[in-house]
Amino acid sequence: MSKKLDYRKGARVIVETCMGIKPNEKVLIINSRGFKKNALLLAEEAEALGAEVTMVNVDAIKEMLIEPPEEVSQKMLKSNVILGVLPYSTIQLFLHMNARRAATDAGARVGGVPYINPNITSEDVYEITELTEKLSELLTNGEEARISTQLGTDVVLSIKDRISAPLSVRHVVPGAWGAVPEYSEAAIAPVEGTAQGLWIIDVFFEKVGAIKNPVNILIENGRAVKIEGAEEADKIRTIIEASDENGNNIAELGIGTNHTVKHTTGTVGDKMMKGTAHLAIGKNINIGGQTYSNIHHDGVMDRVSIKIDGKLIQKEGKFLI
Repeated sequence: MSKKLDYRKGARVIVETCMGIKPNEKVLIINSRGFKKNALLLAEEAEALGAEVTMVNVDAIKEMLIEPPEEVSQKMLKSNVILGVLPYSTIQLFLHMNARRAATDAGARVGGVPYINPNITSEDVYEITELTEKLSELLTNGEEARISTQLGTDVVLSIKDRISAPLSVRHVVPGAWGAVPEYSEAAIAPVEGTAQGLWIIDVFFEKVGAIKNPVNILIENGRAVKIEGAEEADKIRTIIEASDENGNNIAELGIGTNHTVKHTTGTVGDKMMKGTAHLAIGKNINIGGQTYSNIHHDGVMDRVSIKIDGKLIQKEGKFLI
């Protein structure tokens, strides 16, 4: 099979299995420079399923930092399915935008597509989805989470009455959203003011990159209050200081659920790998929390142990559920 056909197969998995596109649905594909080829391939596969496809171009750097252009936001509200074929860093922003929330509140299904994987299968998608939904249910029904690592992370936080967002790779019901074809995690917004302990980041932090020197962050009353380490720590401190009053809010607990990713790479994709987990600082209003900030950045840990209400569900990166 040719390379072109391999990528076409990957595109078909995205539109058919991940997004469940049906005949006559209105599909909006938002793409930026350098991503047109993938956008066209997805458009062709969506049209082959009988969908009505509209494509719009955006400048990822100038137009997608806070919210999409108004014209794009309006098109999103009129679409059944929205695919953001954009850089990974832009997708991270896009999925937390008010425009995304408005579109999914109106019933749209939204998928961020940083790349097309020619090797992903429908079976992989179903396996990832099953674990993500199972873990998300555990988080939703839980009251307290404890996160620890051999490096010394030990953070406890309340998740009582919070609803987990299963950021899976299959978005086939109205209002579902996430990154496809591989990005998956079970995420939940901790109750504000409850997180306590020591958070040691050893893999990746958004806007900083790979963590070569572990960063120690002291958390008190739901806030990152002290950051120690080498240059990576300085960069994280600078990010928080340059943000708003909620930049140091402990905003999220996310647990990776993708079995197809075998090794961390010091990139944002590490967040989806089974065995990793991350906390985030800043905004969580779009994932079930009550806090707005002008930032939302994740810090990833590897080989994580997690307890929900005292029950060990993951031990040093291995799921026990």
